[in-house]
Amino acid sequence: MIDWEATATGLRVSDSESVALDIVSPDWTAASTHHQCTLPRPTDVTVTGHTTALSVRGPLATAICYGGTERFPVDHDCSHSLPPRPYLVDVDAPIPTTLRFEGAATIDAPGEGFSLAFDDPRRVTLGFRGVRDRPDATIRIAPTVKGLACALSHLHCRIETSRPAKSHPTLRGHPPRVVLGDRTSVPGSVAEATRDTGIELHVPGEVRTLFTLAPLAYYLQAHVRVMPVDRPAIRSTDGRIDRSLGPPERLESTVAALLSRLVHLDSIVRSMDPMPGELDRLSLDARSLRRRSPTERLAAYLAVAEDELRPTRWPVSSYLPPEVERTPVLSHLLDRMSLVQSPRVGPLDSKELLQRSLTDFFRRQGEVASVDVVTPRLGAGRSHAWFGEEVPIDVFHASTEAFENALSVDRGRGDLSFVVVGNDPEMADEVAEAVGIYESQVDRLPIDVTVHDALTRDQLARVFERPSTFVHYIGHCEREGLRCPDGHLSLSTVEESNAETFFLNACGSFEEGRRLIERGSVAGGVTFSAVLNQQAVTVGTTFARLLVHGFSIDQAMQLARRRIMMGKSYAVVGDGTHALTGTTTGVGVLHVDPRGDGSYAMAYEPAVSTAVGAAVTPPRLRDSGTKLSESGLEWAADRSELLATLSATSLPVIYDGAFGWPADIARKVRKPS
Repeated sequence: MIDWEATATGLRVSDSESVALDIVSPDWTAASTHHQCTLPRPTDVTVTGHTTALSVRGPLATAICYGGTERFPVDHDCSHSLPPRPYLVDVDAPIPTTLRFEGAATIDAPGEGFSLAFDDPRRVTLGFRGVRDRPDATIRIAPTVKGLACALSHLHCRIETSRPAKSHPTLRGHPPRVVLGDRTSVPGSVAEATRDTGIELHVPGEVRTLFTLAPLAYYLQAHVRVMPVDRPAIRSTDGRIDRSLGPPERLESTVAALLSRLVHLDSIVRSMDPMPGELDRLSLDARSLRRRSPTERLAAYLAVAEDELRPTRWPVSSYLPPEVERTPVLSHLLDRMSLVQSPRVGPLDSKELLQRSLTDFFRRQGEVASVDVVTPRLGAGRSHAWFGEEVPIDVFHASTEAFENALSVDRGRGDLSFVVVGNDPEMADEVAEAVGIYESQVDRLPIDVTVHDALTRDQLARVFERPSTFVHYIGHCEREGLRCPDGHLSLSTVEESNAETFFLNACGSFEEGRRLIERGSVAGGVTFSAVLNQQAVTVGTTFARLLVHGFSIDQAMQLARRRIMMGKSYAVVGDGTHALTGTTTGVGVLHVDPRGDGSYAMAYEPAVSTAVGAAVTPPRLRDSGTKLSESGLEWAADRSELLATLSATSLPVIYDGAFGWPADIARKVRKPS
């Protein structure tokens, strides 16, 4: 539900999720009703008026010549003089926004946000769309494979179209909740909203197979039928499609490849201005495909040769034991368009065992609660959610509770409340550095920082019980809990955790972190065992910096732990896809690989995002010669171009496989060989 109101400075738009967006336009004058204009974009509300200028703070955007082929990406520190044409401007804002106008205009993006100016008052239509990021219905199923199949046949009911536009995440509302009961019951509102696409999945009655097929069934908006078949298959009621999905041992990779194909091709076809030559290369006609039925379009996509498609890495994979009792979490995983695979583990290799055997200079004084860890067998995905009983490295340790807790986060509230606790005076330097990182962002983000030293057990418990965005604990953790001047605080004694996220930068804090998730937190950083003191400082301050720059909890930890030798001792518990700023737009990593001829292979990789299908709007890294792909930007640079790029960006950098910040890498590049 979108509401808007006129203000002294323009318009204020809000939705039912407590998200707000301000459009600054002091001379805005509302148009009469018969001058209202429709938009070629899905919207909940449109508003038409006249103005000479407007601006939006925060998001990035793309201006598209409506009916033509010109595109004008709007990112930081850019300016465009638009020739007289009809235009659409798609704004990647907390409330997705589209602007429509005709004529010449100027777009400037001097910092966070952009402004649009005209020579004289111009009619502008604004369209707003709410983000449906919370379930609004509940499906009850019997704990059987048929109950599971019924849920999978309806969880796509909040996808608001069966056309290619469904590839855009704003058209995929949160699936209904799923609960287990004595019998299966689907609410009337869910049944009415479930589209009949004519696509069916015929599957054997195995929970493992149904879980693996869940994201494919969701995106295809398919009806799932449990049948006496050896191999699952996609079939259509019009007889156009009858395709086996192959043997069970290859099903996970088959689903990953097929889902990537479908989203990629829908994303190209839905675009008014596809990547040059892409559709011709694939022999696809976008205009025709947009009009075709779901089965006709699927048949065309399946006919595209595998070697014609670019390989991609899916953002998130989840590893879910094949137990029907686990079905309720599928609602949250499908909302994130996660692949679903079965958990498999193996022993740690010799290198990882050596890292965990080091004992000198650990950040500890008492007995640390170490955890026995294993190596996971990971499939597709850049981020991995683990639901198994084992404790593997290289994943985030997820739970249904964490995803449910995330639904309670109010993105419309005011300041981001950061709390730093230093419970050991010898770690004062780390406290000061972390606080400095957070306070340096106050001009960019509404951060409020509170610092505590030497908290008692009761005082520390109250820190976790009070509402906050992020608690950064720096100190010691032992078997009895977090160390305080008057003893140890076991977080099992905290009645309720209202710390949205946290980092327990102390030895062996894994179990204490899981207790915070059980009591209400969404996600946090923890350690499996004792850690080296200086390396803990490095990880803690790097993690802090990445979080405030918009990275998710899991990707911030993945990057931060690359800076140290014992990075495998660090992990994430809860919903690792959670980001404090609520969006990863414009967030990413710069990869730099030296070549033997003195040049450098450059690439911009967008941050892992659960908004699968969203358009990538990269930061302004180079004026020309770049190649935009699903993975970001790729180009070659000489030494001077590399140094110029490093001086113009604050993105983290992976240089020749090692993590660093732009200034660090620039010093390395300038240093004589």
